[in-house]
Amino acid sequence: MALYSGYGKTIRLQRGDALVVHPSKDGRVVILEYEVHGKSLATGAPYSNRFIAVATIENRKIIHWRDYMDSLAAWIALNKASQFTSLDRQAF
Repeated sequence: MALYSGYGKTIRLQRGDALVVHPSKDGRVVILEYEVHGKSLATGAPYSNRFIAVATIENRKIIHWRDYMDSLAAWIALNKASQFTSLDRQAF
């Protein structure tokens, strides 16, 4: 939670979607795929990002959460690097 505590000061999220849930056979670990969309407050640039989260659950509570995101998408939105196109991003 501390890692993302400043998120709302730099990016305004408008929606989340494309949720796909992959539960493990024993139900202890769940892998989530999802997308968020919004805009950078500093630059006004649109922001879209994809995430994969790995959550470990015990007694119906999340005890561990690990997120993986497209860091380049965040960098582009926060720095208004509009010179990058979606084709350029595939090269990274």
